This record gives sequence, structure tokens and C-alpha cells, in this order.
Amino acid sequence: MLELQGFDRQFSVFRLEADDWPSARELRLRALAESPEAFLGGMSSEREYDAKHWRGDLELNAWFLVGLDGNPVGLAKLNRTAEHNDGMHLEAMWVAPEARRRGVGAALVSALESTATSLGAQLLRLWVFAENRSAQGFYRRLGYTGPTRTQKIKVNNQVRIEEEFEKHLG
Repeated sequence: MLELQGFDRQFSVFRLEADDWPSARELRLRALAESPEAFLGGMSSEREYDAKHWRGDLELNAWFLVGLDGNPVGLAKLNRTAEHNDGMHLEAMWVAPEARRRGVGAALVSALESTATSLGAQLLRLWVFAENRSAQGFYRRLGYTGPTRTQKIKVNNQVRIEEEFEKHLG
């Protein structure tokens, strides 16, 4: 657990373990309900993921949760599997509307970057939908550059454009 001071309240960043799967699932479903357009995953499919799925994902990857005044308000995942040999990715980033612009997102990204560095990563990448200018600005403020690549992806029966951003670590 990492204790940090927010703008006006204290928040904590926790790395989730396999037994924390109910918390990860609950916050992920909350993120999908609140901001469905921001994610590749969908509520109907992810609602069906069972304990075995969540435990496996939490053991393979590094998931972090942020609590603000004792309430979970943020979630992010460090995907440690190398997709096409291109390194680690920041994924599933979400901060609850009531906690935005308080440093919660930056604390989540910092925790992921520190973990990636400790695992030997020299580069961290992430994908953002092209129309999500707010997220792109957020990542740029944290030192990410891009887009380095773009790709078309089919999401909920529509084609969308994703843009990749990256940051050199260490």
C-alpha cells in the first residue's frame, strides 16, 4: 500500500492480489458502466467472468486500486504479457468521476510505472481511442508521447481508431 496526499483528501494505492478479485471485478464493472465508450471490454462479457478468470488475471498481471476516504475510486492494470514482443502495457485505467482531477490517476500511473521498472521494463505503452482527447492530454502531461502507431479496431459492431502512446522509463 502506498499512502499519498490528494488535493484535499488522503488516498491510498493498493496492488491487488488474487484474493482481491471481488474488488477488482466490482470496480471494473463500475468503470464499464460509467464509461463504456472508453474500453474495449463490454459489460455483458465481463460480467460473466468468474473467480477463476479474475484470480488468473490478478496473478499474471499487476492490478492497482485507489481508495479515497476508504472508498474504491480508481483502477488500472499493468499487462505484463508481451503482445507481439512489444513490452508491457497500461490498460483498464479508470477513475470515478467524483475523484477526477485530484491526482488519483497520476498516482495509479506512477504505481504502474514503478512496477514495470522493477520488472525490468524500459518502455511502457498504452492505447487510447482517437476521440478521447481528455485521456490523451492526461497521458501527455505525464510524459507519454504519441501517437506512435494507430490501428482500426471493431468495438460493439463499429470500427474505431486507437492510438498508441509510450513512455521511456528509468
